[in-house]
Amino acid sequence: MLIPKANPDLTDFIYRSDKFTPKAFVSHAANMSASELDKVDMLPRVENKVLLTKELAPIFGARDDELRENIAFLISVLDGEGFVSDSGMRGRRGYEKPIIFNWIGATTPLSERVHRLMAQLGTRLLFYEVPTIVLNDREVFDYALNGRPDDGSVLCNVELNTLICEFLELYPVGTIEPESIVFPRDLLADLTRCAQLLVKGRAEILYERENTGNEPVGAGPSEGIWRVIDYFKELARGHALIEHRKEIDESDLSLITHVAISSIPGHIRPLLKKLREADRVTSTECEKLCAVSRPTARKRLKELELLGLAERTTGSPQSNEPDAIRLADEFLWLKMP
Repeated sequence: MLIPKANPDLTDFIYRSDKFTPKAFVSHAANMSASELDKVDMLPRVENKVLLTKELAPIFGARDDELRENIAFLISVLDGEGFVSDSGMRGRRGYEKPIIFNWIGATTPLSERVHRLMAQLGTRLLFYEVPTIVLNDREVFDYALNGRPDDGSVLCNVELNTLICEFLELYPVGTIEPESIVFPRDLLADLTRCAQLLVKGRAEILYERENTGNEPVGAGPSEGIWRVIDYFKELARGHALIEHRKEIDESDLSLITHVAISSIPGHIRPLLKKLREADRVTSTECEKLCAVSRPTARKRLKELELLGLAERTTGSPQSNEPDAIRLADEFLWLKMP
């Protein structure tokens, strides 16, 4: 078994919190003095750092009313403009100055309910989908015979920690002028297309009650695209810097495309991914892709149409002909080469 090496000191760069409530950023606890509260507030402690949370389920798995409050709180904090709140117990508390930090966390796929609430309240989050690795029988047996998970975990931990420390020592926070990294115009155009895909893809779907249940009838307004463009540009620049480049290239845009697709709600994401490789997807195929009933599959196709991501043709219910969708002309660039 590998013996872990002494990890580089990450405390200057990373603030780890495995579990917290959004209210921990600015506390209003009644059993503490004002000076004590200043010491326990999480917001100033994460300034210019990466907040690392290994499990987000406690935040996003809450009941609707609590989840709504969590998301609203996080959106305000993640704006980077500080946070001030008032309560009957502690009066007015907070930080009226910009406080910038990044947040990285892991979670199981978010439900449609969570995405819908984020669409209603606004969102500051991007996602990176990590695909499940499916092993064949031989690979499963080889792992059972020779697998040493502790060794892999230790090696990954040491290498990643070393990379983070070396990167941030070479490029300290706030020392790189964003415009010093060249962004070719054609790749910037690709980035704006990714941003357009994301803001359209995670707009709120509007429903009306009908005899057969809720029927999608429209899409709400998209979030502001300028914020997503800023996020994407920062991600692309950071990805280039990791490779010690001062010019954006195609590999950076591949990352942005993956993030854009990953950040679209999971219940329609399989259809969009399938449309990248197929000319059309039918409601029959959707039943298998999304593991849903036929009526729900037809609704999923209609949702993509309402969002402006796809064009839909309806089949004849009498002949049991399926509905079908194809990528909208605006998004044909998504096709895999």
